[in-house]
Amino acid sequence: MKGRAPEREEGQQSLELLQSMTSSSGADNPPVRRVAIFGGTHGNELSGVFLVKHWQENGAEIQRTGMEVKPFLANPRAVKKCTRYIDCDLNRVFDPDNLGRTVVEDIPYEVRRAQEINQIFGPKGSDDAYDLIFDLHNTTSNMGGTLILESSRDDFTIQMFHYIKNALAPERCPVLLIEHPSLKYATTRSVAKHPVGVEVGPQPQGVVRADTLDKMRRIVKHGLDFVQLFNEGRLF
Repeated sequence: MKGRAPEREEGQQSLELLQSMTSSSGADNPPVRRVAIFGGTHGNELSGVFLVKHWQENGAEIQRTGMEVKPFLANPRAVKKCTRYIDCDLNRVFDPDNLGRTVVEDIPYEVRRAQEINQIFGPKGSDDAYDLIFDLHNTTSNMGGTLILESSRDDFTIQMFHYIKNALAPERCPVLLIEHPSLKYATTRSVAKHPVGVEVGPQPQGVVRADTLDKMRRIVKHGLDFVQLFNEGRLF
């Protein structure tokens, strides 16, 4: 038994090192105070549309102490027509060229809308941008609830996804990393410092399924719970 003492000491040292690394990583991140929840980026993906409209009328369940949480309908014209978009895909036009484009009469509706969203929740890439945006989507694919990560260096969001996955267990909740060395994504949520994509399916376009809506609702709830714990100083 005495011969195993050094192993226990090494194990304890490793644990202390891991805890110190986790602690310092969390300490480097400022509190997350401004959060937005986008629905209707694609107007025929209705779970997010229904949730955002519900929370705009009664947002008690998404409010957390010390945070501003804003539900927002991203593409209202497309939602009204129950179509993916009017002129072009809103989830592809948050790049510098489109955000800086001169507004003229024939500018695509979604480009103009992107500029409006950038003014409200950005500017993209600035210190004034919202801390976190949940962007709610549906898919016809049978992929359940999937979390979309845009950067493998976003420690805060990675820890949030780990928390959400544990909270949903034993349900599966895959994480899709869309980072690419030569491609720059121009998603609606990329305005925020921490963009979070939530994709839930299967659900046909223009349809709302109760089970899909409930799963999306729970993902957002657990994400907001994580933010509150993070702001209160919990180490992850």
